[in-house]
Amino acid sequence: VVLRNNGDGTFTPQHPFRGVSGLQGFCWGDVTGDGDPDAVLIDGRGQLQAFENERSGRFDPLPAPAPGEGMLAATLCDLERDATFQILALTARGLITEFRFDPDTRRWNSRQVAQWDHPPTDGSARLFMADLDNNGAPDIIATGSSGTRIWLVDGGGNASPAPLMAPASNVSPTPPTPDGRVDLVGTDAQGRPVYLAGRGTRAYGWFIVRPRARYKAKERPGQATGDLRINTFGVGGAVELRAGLLTQKMPIDGPDVHFGLGTYTSADVVRILWPNGVLQAEFDTGSEPVQPLKTATSLVAIERLIGSCPWLYAWDGHKMAFVTDVLFSSPLGLRINAQGTASSTTTRDWVKVRGDQLVPRDGVYDLRVTGELWETHFFDMVQLLAVDHPADTEIYVDERFVIPPGQPAVHLMMMPRPVLRAVDQDGRDVTDLVRARDGRYLDTFRLGDYQGIAQDHYVQLDLGPEPPGTGRWWLVAQGWLHPTDSSINLAISSGHHEPPKPLSLEVPDGRGGWKTVRPNLGFPAGKNKTCLIDLTGVFRPNAPHILRLRTNMEIYWDYLGTARELTNNHRMELRLLHPQTADLHFRGFSVVKQAGPSSPELPDYDTLWSTGQPWRDLVGYYTRYGDVKELVERVDDRYVILNAGDELALHFPALPAPAPGSKRDFVFISDGWEKDGNVNTGFSRTVLPLPSHADKEYAGPLRPLQEDPVYRAHRQDWERYHTRYVSPYAANMGLMGSPEH
Repeated sequence: VVLRNNGDGTFTPQHPFRGVSGLQGFCWGDVTGDGDPDAVLIDGRGQLQAFENERSGRFDPLPAPAPGEGMLAATLCDLERDATFQILALTARGLITEFRFDPDTRRWNSRQVAQWDHPPTDGSARLFMADLDNNGAPDIIATGSSGTRIWLVDGGGNASPAPLMAPASNVSPTPPTPDGRVDLVGTDAQGRPVYLAGRGTRAYGWFIVRPRARYKAKERPGQATGDLRINTFGVGGAVELRAGLLTQKMPIDGPDVHFGLGTYTSADVVRILWPNGVLQAEFDTGSEPVQPLKTATSLVAIERLIGSCPWLYAWDGHKMAFVTDVLFSSPLGLRINAQGTASSTTTRDWVKVRGDQLVPRDGVYDLRVTGELWETHFFDMVQLLAVDHPADTEIYVDERFVIPPGQPAVHLMMMPRPVLRAVDQDGRDVTDLVRARDGRYLDTFRLGDYQGIAQDHYVQLDLGPEPPGTGRWWLVAQGWLHPTDSSINLAISSGHHEPPKPLSLEVPDGRGGWKTVRPNLGFPAGKNKTCLIDLTGVFRPNAPHILRLRTNMEIYWDYLGTARELTNNHRMELRLLHPQTADLHFRGFSVVKQAGPSSPELPDYDTLWSTGQPWRDLVGYYTRYGDVKELVERVDDRYVILNAGDELALHFPALPAPAPGSKRDFVFISDGWEKDGNVNTGFSRTVLPLPSHADKEYAGPLRPLQEDPVYRAHRQDWERYHTRYVSPYAANMGLMGSPEH
């Protein structure tokens, strides 16, 4: 039985390991080399079993490593330093054996590492790995009621027995001492506590990594809030270290991860694979260049988003600059709770590009779409809508995610005016924060326990008198959303946690209270988005134009105002442009900057931080580089498949300048899907199943490529276009490759 921590002080029994009864041993780490922690256990019959992590809480049995062989204890090791954990097991015959899984043959290879002549058979046997001599290779500790044996491991993974200076039973490694040693604590023959201090003959270097989750704020005494993407110490993850030619990998099974450095005195780089699948590398972690390290380092989980949607850039006359993200409303496999995933209710996406953001050069409008997060993107169609309108007017498209989705449209409006007054849920006047779109965000609400979810909050707005005219009156709300993800949605559905609540509109009820007049208004569909909320019929006759915009989501408003829609839409001239060229190529990953905790993460197109493989890419066939114009001309399930690091360069024919008295803005129109690599997103390990407009649920099944319905309908595309095979091999190998990489 597994007791799932619901995060609210309660636990729920689960049975993820089919056919297992009783439990004598358990360890947790990636033994299949695919980046997910797998489960290794010894059942009640003493049989060693392994279960592959298939994500979303599902574990499938692997072939038994040693059928019929009785086992006493097991742990994980990486004796051969190939970035994959192996199982180290103690058999009832006293053999200490390494089991290595071969993902190609789906079989286990084994070798004997050591032997214990008289192991205990009373259930007390345990195996540990710890670098007792700090030579850079973790050593083997076998212990139980009958005593303790130690084998020192060399750089080649070979184990040699080492004497124990005093008899001890049932020992455990201690946390690292101030001098960088791992000692042992156990009992002597009389059952009294005994402490065995390590005393190496060489002053080898050492390093301690203390993985820590990040929490944004402390709202209650002793309790941090506002993240909870991973557990406190990152247990279930792994740490890799490189010092010169020395590479090591250790599982995270507690607050401290100890490494011996041998003759090296500092670590060049440390990389953590967090339990949620995020990779984080830290460089220059050493201190003194000539003395063994006498310090430890705490590595706090990076806060940046791992999935968000593809990014849109445009040439503004001076540089290629970020505009917003696209395809936010059509995620594939996104978990919304413990039972289900989100449906793709719409695949069409409209986002506004201001005229000052898109300036023609060399006769074309130059836009770029990039994949830079842990995602795969499917672009079926792209278009550019040019909108000429009077210079004293403004156009908007509604950039909300809302169910059911509305019909996309361009709204011609009078110039918006800011609200007269804005007050937050605590009575603070925040009018100055939302008066102009200036990058200062309304952030006076209290955070919740999870990323993307705050405590219930609202902003109360006095809109002032209704402007003249007969068109609809709109609330224009501009800001951004800090979203949850599949793992967070799964976690909050596991206990008594408030789920995300979309925006709602409230007005005074005339009796001193408030009533909801517009429920389920959705939320901003990403970064730098405009939400249009129709105010028709919201206010009672002669009532003041006061309302509350309420939610418990992390929504940060930059501007709040109102505008009257103009009914003579003939004053707009709309021209739909199709791409003149569409070229797919590799670009890399932009430096991402954030002005503050309440500001969105914004990429700098001109500065790259990596051209490697920072994410564990989804496995499968992607579109080859080059001309892909044919694939984005119409909605037909023939799409461009982008990987992280790819860029789709789009050129649209430039138009003559707008007529005098007019100005031009644009709407970028796209159709497609995005799928992130979050370990709880459906089918997040692979490009497959291929999405289609006929399949709203994306429920599978996962078939071989040749049996996928989209492949069968458009097989020629996999012969001509989708010929680039991608795997996460480089990311999985990490620091264990050659030093120059």
